[in-house]
Amino acid sequence: MSINFENPGNFSGSSDTAKVNALKNPKVIGAIAGAVVIGTLAMALTGGDDVKSSARLMLSSGQTVTLENPNGGLSHITAGPGMMSASVSEEDQEQSICTASPGTRGVVEEQQVIDMLSYVKVKINDGDCQGKTGWTTVTNVKAAS
Repeated sequence: MSINFENPGNFSGSSDTAKVNALKNPKVIGAIAGAVVIGTLAMALTGGDDVKSSARLMLSSGQTVTLENPNGGLSHITAGPGMMSASVSEEDQEQSICTASPGTRGVVEEQQVIDMLSYVKVKINDGDCQGKTGWTTVTNVKAAS
């Protein structure tokens, strides 16, 4: 790189100057913006393959299911749909029927949607909750194989 001492701002052979001049060209700006838009669309359209859509799970009364919390741990079974609370108040404890271990099998009795969340009433066939009936979110339910 050489410096013109008569005009110190003029660097001959400077790649930085060439880049700045290229960015002043509207065609280059349009090409960069287009590449960003295409890249963003490609990532949006190809992503999310590993996301489970259990809300679309079609269940019918009498169907055998397995309880499995997608976050790991136990599946909370309550006296009514929509009563999934993390609170430990006495009222909430009265609504809690049991917590089922992963892999617990049951039979669907009915389904209900409350505030756009799907719930399923399950009669538990095995495990610590055997013989009990209660509600859990449909995300905790997998069709038995």
